[in-house]
Amino acid sequence: ASVQVGLLASAKVLQTDLRRMAETADTTTSSGLQRVLQETTLSLLRNPELWVYANSEVGLIPFTSAEATFNRLSMQERSKVERELTANVSGRRHIETSEGVAGQSDATSDFIAVTLLVASRSKLDLKGTGSAEDLRESLQRLGSVRSEDLLALEVIWQPEGRGEVLSQEDLLTAYPQMQHL
Repeated sequence: ASVQVGLLASAKVLQTDLRRMAETADTTTSSGLQRVLQETTLSLLRNPELWVYANSEVGLIPFTSAEATFNRLSMQERSKVERELTANVSGRRHIETSEGVAGQSDATSDFIAVTLLVASRSKLDLKGTGSAEDLRESLQRLGSVRSEDLLALEVIWQPEGRGEVLSQEDLLTAYPQMQHL
């Protein structure tokens, strides 16, 4: 499953929350991954006034090709990010500080994009993202995936640098499948 949310740039505190989670999370266990998933979905659910765009997709993949499919989707999403400052994969952490200076952003035309990629043993029946209520329900369902069902998780956000934002054109070019809520 993939859920993407385009948030107003005033969601900069969410960037900080995601960075903190990536720096401290135990990604070596399924319960640690489940905690990251819950915390990320809760952070998004607590800021519905910042949601502007969204997209969700769910597919059923044979188990034998699940890892390759997940890795392909991960690479596809990660390639949209100009630079990765924070990573935590199987307990290996990579953290860089952004040397850029935070500029002024327009609260109505600058954005942050968050993508959640989830591989689960159980079928994920997401509502979709046709409306804010659909997105809320999809995030709630995604956040409730049991740790024993969670096979893989990627949380990708951009931009990562403190104070950096995406223009509306950048957001829609990188994420053309996102729909306005």
